Amino acid sequence: MKILVLGAMAIQEGEVQSRIGPPQQQATLAALALRPGHVLSLSELITSVWGEDAPESAIRILRTYVWRLRKLLTGDDGPGHLTSVGNGYRLTLPPLSVDAFRAEHLAAQAARAREAGRYDEGAALLCEAISLWWGEPLAGIPGPFAAGERTRLTELRLNLLEERFSLDLLRGLHGRIIPELTAFTRELPLRERTYGFLMRALYAVGRQADALDVYGRARTVLAQELGIDPGPELRDLHERVLSGDPALLPALPPLAAPVPAPAAGPAAQGPPGGPDSPAPAPAVTPGRYAFSRPAQLPPDTPDFSGRAEALATLCQALGEPHRAATALTSISGMGGIGKSTLALRAAHRVKDAYPDGQLYADLRGAGEDRVDPGTVLASFLSALGIARADIPRSLDDRARLFRTVLDGRRVLIMLDNARDTRQVKPLLPGTVHCAAVVTSRARLADVPSSAHVQLTGFGTDEALSLVRRIVGAQRIDRHEPAASALVTACAFLPLAVRIAATRLASRPGWTVGDLVERLADERRRLTELQSDGLAVAAVFELGRRHLTDRQAQAFRRLAPIAWPSIATAAAAAVLGTCEEEAESLLESLVDAAMLESPVPGRYRYHDLVRDFARQLPAPETPRAPRGRPGGDPHDAKRHLLDHLLRRAVQAFRLMIPGDPVHSMLPADRPRPEEPPFRDLTEARAWVVGEFDCAVHLVHLVARDPAADEPLTTAAADLLVALGAYGQDVPYAQMVTAAEALAEAAAARGDDRAAGRAHFICGNAALQATRLTRAGRHTRLAAAASRRAGDQAILQQTYNDLGVIAQYEQRYGEAADHFDRALAIAADLGHRSGELIIMLNAALARIRGGRAHEALPVCDRALEALRAMADHNGVAHALCTRGQALHELARYTEALSSYEECLAVAGAAHALGQQAQARYRRAETLRVTGRTDEALAAAEQAVAYFRSVPDRHRDRGYALLIHSAALRDAARPEQALAQAREAHELFRRAGLPETAVAQELIDTLRLTPSC
Repeated sequence: MKILVLGAMAIQEGEVQSRIGPPQQQATLAALALRPGHVLSLSELITSVWGEDAPESAIRILRTYVWRLRKLLTGDDGPGHLTSVGNGYRLTLPPLSVDAFRAEHLAAQAARAREAGRYDEGAALLCEAISLWWGEPLAGIPGPFAAGERTRLTELRLNLLEERFSLDLLRGLHGRIIPELTAFTRELPLRERTYGFLMRALYAVGRQADALDVYGRARTVLAQELGIDPGPELRDLHERVLSGDPALLPALPPLAAPVPAPAAGPAAQGPPGGPDSPAPAPAVTPGRYAFSRPAQLPPDTPDFSGRAEALATLCQALGEPHRAATALTSISGMGGIGKSTLALRAAHRVKDAYPDGQLYADLRGAGEDRVDPGTVLASFLSALGIARADIPRSLDDRARLFRTVLDGRRVLIMLDNARDTRQVKPLLPGTVHCAAVVTSRARLADVPSSAHVQLTGFGTDEALSLVRRIVGAQRIDRHEPAASALVTACAFLPLAVRIAATRLASRPGWTVGDLVERLADERRRLTELQSDGLAVAAVFELGRRHLTDRQAQAFRRLAPIAWPSIATAAAAAVLGTCEEEAESLLESLVDAAMLESPVPGRYRYHDLVRDFARQLPAPETPRAPRGRPGGDPHDAKRHLLDHLLRRAVQAFRLMIPGDPVHSMLPADRPRPEEPPFRDLTEARAWVVGEFDCAVHLVHLVARDPAADEPLTTAAADLLVALGAYGQDVPYAQMVTAAEALAEAAAARGDDRAAGRAHFICGNAALQATRLTRAGRHTRLAAAASRRAGDQAILQQTYNDLGVIAQYEQRYGEAADHFDRALAIAADLGHRSGELIIMLNAALARIRGGRAHEALPVCDRALEALRAMADHNGVAHALCTRGQALHELARYTEALSSYEECLAVAGAAHALGQQAQARYRRAETLRVTGRTDEALAAAEQAVAYFRSVPDRHRDRGYALLIHSAALRDAARPEQALAQAREAHELFRRAGLPETAVAQELIDTLRLTPSC
C-alpha cells in the first residue's frame, strides 16, 4: 500500500486506487502523512485543515476523521499506524510509502549519480521521479497546509525537470530536448534557468541566431512581468553565444586507444595508424639520447568535487584528436580557489591520450622563491632521457632542445602556479601532439589558450559535496542546515571548505554547529581556517607580498567599505586620485587575483580576502592635506560618504525638484571629475548601482563608536536623499540601516540625524500599514526634529502622523496634524507639498463628517494645481472633491468630478489614482440605484488592485464596494466572498475597517441563499 499525494490524493494497493473520503478528511491525512513520525496536536491539525475559519465543532469532526483514517490505514495491509499521543496524533509510515518521499529519494540518488559523473543513471532516476506526478499535488484538498505543500511539491517537480534538462545537456542530447525546452519556456516564462538550457541546446546544434532570439524573449518577458533584467548567469551565457564561444559546443567522442610504437627492425615501415598519427621521433644523435617515459603527475585528489563544466571544457580541449595546434589550456583564479586540484583531475582524465608521458612542475609563482624556467627545463630534459652533460647552458638552447625532443611525441605537461608569461613560454611544447595545462592566479594574456577556465568559488551543492566526502555523508546529512551555514562561513572558497571539513573530520566530538559558531566571528575566522599545514591566510599572504606600496595601501584601505562592491568613482574619492588612476590601480589588483571585477567599473573582495585585508595593519602614510584621504581609519568612511552624499543629493533634486528638504541637505558641490547626471534615468541607475554600498556604509557609521556628529549626520542625509528612490531599491534594507543609525544618533545626542533616521523608519512602516510601528517612529522623528529645528522633516512627520490618525479613524486628530504640517509648508514656501497636505486635511474632514468644510478646500487646491499643470495633483484633488460631494449627497456633481478625474488620471498614466476614482464612483452609482454600472466600475478597480503589491487598503475598499453592489444585484454568495476577502486584508493590516467588513459579512450571512 502506498499513499499518493502527487495528484488527487489516494491510497494505492497494487494497481487499485481508493479514495480517502471528503476533502477535509484528505487534508487531515495529508498533514499526518507528510510529517510522518511527528506528533501533531489537535490545534495544529485544525489549523492545517481549516486555517482560521475552523467551525466550532472542529475537534469533534477531526476526531471522526481520525477514527475513519485509523480503520483505513492500520488494517493488515495498511501502510502505517495512526496512534493517539497526548492531545494529538502520530502517523508512523514505512520509508518511501508516500510517493512524495519516493520522489525526493530518487532526486537525491540522481544528485549523487551526477556528482560521480554517471549522467545516464542520474537522468533515468530523475525521469522515474518525475513520472510519479499524475496531476496537481493534493488536488482539491483545502486548508493552509495542503496549499503550502501543493506549492512546494509543484516547485519540486519543476526543479527535477530542470535538473533532467541539465543532465540531458551533459549527455549531449541537445537536439532531442529542444522541443521540450521550447514548450517549457512558453508554459513557464519566468523560470530564467530554463532559457539558459534552451540557448545552450540551440547553440550546440548550430542555431546561434535562435539561441540569441531566446535571450531576447527572456529579457522582454522578465522586464514586462517582473520589471527586472536577466541575471548575471544568463547575461554571461548571452555574451558567450554572441562571441561564438567554442566551449559551449558539445564534447567530441573520446580519443581512440593510443597507436602502438613501430616495431624494431627492418620490417617497420613508416608511422602506423594513418595520417593523424604522430611521426616517429626525429633522429637526434642516435644512441646518445635514449627517450624516457616520465610519469610526474602528482596523485589525483580522491575527494575531488564539483567543477563538472570546467572539467569538461578542459578535457575536451586536451582530448581533441584532430587539432591543428598544440593544446594549451589554462586555469586562473585567486589563491585557494582550487586551480591545482582541477588541473590535476583534468590531467589524470586525459593522460592515456599521451602515452609518451607526463611532466609536472610547481613554478611557485605566488611565492618569493619562484622557479627559474631554465631550472625547470633542465629537470624536464633529464626526465626525458637527456644526460646532464648534454643539457645546454642557455635558456633559449634548453627550450629549443626541449621542443626537439618532444617533436612527434605525445606528452602532457602541467605547469602549476605560474607567475607570469615569461616564466611559462620557454616551457611550452611546439608539437601539435603535445599539450599543456597551466595554472596561475592571473590570466596569462600572452599565452594563447585552446581553453581557459576562470575559477570562482564553489556553488552550495559543490561545497557540501566536498564536506560530505571528507567528513562522511551520514554525519553531514543529519545536520544539513548547519552544514550549509558552514560552507557559507567559508565563503565557498574550496581551500577554506577543505580545511573546515578536515578539522571537523578529525574531531568526532564536535558537531557541525560547533565549528560554524567558531567561524562566526570574522576577526577569528582566518585563524580557525588552518589545519595540518594548510592555512587560508598564508595563501592570501603570498599574493599580498607581491603588491607594490600603492597597491597594498589601496588593498587595505578599501577593504572595510567596499561591500558588496565599489565603483571606480567611489574608489577614486576614497583613494584621493582621479578615476583613471584608480581604475589602473584596481585593475592591477584584479590581475594580482586580490580583487574581482564582476562587471566593468565595479570591484569587490572575496569575503575571506576582505577579512584578511581588514586584519592587516593600516599602511603608514604621511598626514594628508585637508580634503585628501589620509591614514586615519575613519577617513575612508568620511571620503566615501562625502562622495556618495554629493551624488545622492544631485539625484534627489532631479527626482523631487523644489522639495524643501533640498535646503536641509548639504550642497552637492559638483566636481570636474563628477559631471552632473544628464537626466533622471541616469540618476536612477546610479542610485540602484550604489545602493548596497551606501547602506553598508551607513551601518558602518552606526556601529562605529568613534564616529563623530558630522559623520552621523551625513549618513542620515544620505538615507534621506536615497529615500526619494524608494520604488527602485529594496527599501527594507534602508530601513534596517536607518533603525541602526537612529539608535546610534540618539546615543550620540545628534537630534538631526536621529529625527531623519526615525522618519525613514516611520514612513516605511506607514507604507506597509504597520500603524503601531509607524506611529512610534514618527513621533520620535517629530520630537527629535523639533529639538533640532529641522523644519522640512518636521513638516513630513506631521503629515505622516495625520495619515496614521486617519487610518485609525481619529479624524479630528488627523486634521490637527495636517494643519500643523500645512503651516510649516507655507513657511518653507513648499507650494506643491502645501497643496497635497491641504487635500489630506480635506479628506480627514470628509471622513470625520465635516464634508462641508472640506469642499471649499478641495476647490482652492484644485484651482492652484490646474495653474501648476500638475496633472497627478489635479486627479487627486478631483477624486477628493468627489468624495466630499458624495458625503453631501450631491451625487450628480460627485459623478462629474470622478469622471473628470478618470480622464485626467488616464492621460497622466496615473493608474492607481484612476482605479481609486473607479471604486469611489462605483459607490456613488450604487447609492443612486445604477447597480450594473456600479458593478462594472468596482470590478475594474478590484482587478487593478489585485495586480499591484502594497495597495491592500485600497483593494479592501474596492472589495467592500463591490460586495455591496453584488448584494444590491441579488448575488449574495459572491458578495459574501468579496466581503470576506476585504475583511482579511483589513485584519492583516490592523485597520478599523475590519469592523465594517465584519458588519457586512454578518448582514450577508442572514441572507437566506447564503
